[in-house]
Amino acid sequence: MKPRTVTTVADKAAAAELRRRLRGLTPPQAEMMRQVMRLQAAGDTLMAGQWLLQLAREAPDHPEVLLWQGLRRVEAREWPEAVAFLQRAAEAEPASCKHWCLLGHAQGEAGDGPAALQSLRRAAARARSGAEWIKLSAECDRQGFYDDALQAVEAQLRLEGASSVGLLQRAPCHKALGHSEAAAADYRRLIEADREIARAWFGLLDLKTVALDASERLRLQSHAQRPGLPAPERQMIDFALGKALEDAGEHAAALAVFNRANASVRASQPWDGAAFARHIADLQAVFQAGPPAQAQPQGEEIIFLVGLPRSGSTLVEQVLASHSQVEGASELPYLGQVIEAESRRRGMAFPAWVGRADAHDWSRLGQDYLRASARWRQSRPKATDKLPDNWKFVGAVCAMLPQARVIDCRRDPLETAWSCYKQLFAPGLANFSYDFDSLGQYGRACEALGDLFARRFPSQVRVQPYEALVAQPEAQIRELLGFCGLPFEEGCLSFHTAQRAIRTPSALQVRQPMVKTSNPAALYGELLAPLREALQAARP
Repeated sequence: MKPRTVTTVADKAAAAELRRRLRGLTPPQAEMMRQVMRLQAAGDTLMAGQWLLQLAREAPDHPEVLLWQGLRRVEAREWPEAVAFLQRAAEAEPASCKHWCLLGHAQGEAGDGPAALQSLRRAAARARSGAEWIKLSAECDRQGFYDDALQAVEAQLRLEGASSVGLLQRAPCHKALGHSEAAAADYRRLIEADREIARAWFGLLDLKTVALDASERLRLQSHAQRPGLPAPERQMIDFALGKALEDAGEHAAALAVFNRANASVRASQPWDGAAFARHIADLQAVFQAGPPAQAQPQGEEIIFLVGLPRSGSTLVEQVLASHSQVEGASELPYLGQVIEAESRRRGMAFPAWVGRADAHDWSRLGQDYLRASARWRQSRPKATDKLPDNWKFVGAVCAMLPQARVIDCRRDPLETAWSCYKQLFAPGLANFSYDFDSLGQYGRACEALGDLFARRFPSQVRVQPYEALVAQPEAQIRELLGFCGLPFEEGCLSFHTAQRAIRTPSALQVRQPMVKTSNPAALYGELLAPLREALQAARP
């Protein structure tokens, strides 16, 4: 006897919605559309594409067919084509929040920020459910529309109450906009309710500017001792606890917790030091042989900030973004995407093809980057790009965009390495940071390659020590602005008052006046001798 199938109210509603979406197709066409959905869900994208191609011939203007053709282009990262299909789908289903949100996503990826924002606001005008508001907030957040992201998640919270997903979405929006007390309040609300404890504790301590009182610290320690926590949750709690213990001056206990947290992450995210060393050797060989051909004069509107994470790049960007001519665009993905696309086109990895690229190739790649990043120069003539990992691409930057400027941000190696070791990064983002030896290897490679590029391209690359900026802010800021071709402005000295969204771990720290900071790693004394030895061993 066949098992009885239970049909819920939600199932019936979903079936009715699907029938509505397929209205206008003939019964065979509707079945073909269902087959596309089934095959796509099963991962058989090739057969799904074949059925969709047939539907596109028979019903080219149907909203669902247009939607799925757009989704296929999104999957293939064919952004102009995705925009074209999704635009038609949204216009055919003008009341659909989902369609406008998808269109806004594709427009953002295609580099059309104003159109993306307009589509996302159209989606907001049509959002009705909490799920729609959360998805919309996440998309606005991803594209850097932080005010809109905050408005969307607040609509979700009004609709559904103090949901965990809503509070976890709203707190980072508050952080990006500089609302430190509001962000802390959201995390503390979750902690008080014993919901999403790991994410809440991590988020609260990752604000960097919030101190726990003694009772909160005891509560955090109690949560860290709970048995049966999944590894990702225990890692978040341990990184939070390590920060709390350090703030309390309990350095030996903090180090023990940080060591435990890093060992756990290292086990699930191994670092391939040998492969990294080979890649760096290839980069050095290519660029030591001499500068590549250069593109036509272009790129003066871009200022790249590169270097190790936690090396002061957010502070430098905040100074520059306080200038009337500079937009602080934060960490942009476009440079890596342009290089990767060229590697796919040539069928060889970067930097193997560098020697084969001529001036025309570099001009084309530079134009690709400028088009992709154009949305960040809508209101100001210059923009920063502070993705730290771009330090590996500085040679390509100098060839693609000969008039761009690159600021290589440096900080005391011990302080930088220790700051990285205390930070839980997004999965796969900085796997080198969870071990002393790999921190030494990575940091030394970054410094050596940066020195090479500074010698090869002295008019384009400036090494900016964090300690010098803190010790002599006005003199250093004047030099920094001059290097970037910018006139001095007094507002850059009061950078902490600049009204802009920031989405990095240092988002709230750089909203404070610059002071001669303490050296957290130095407070550990001999406890950090193993890290000092690893950094020294990495040097030639």
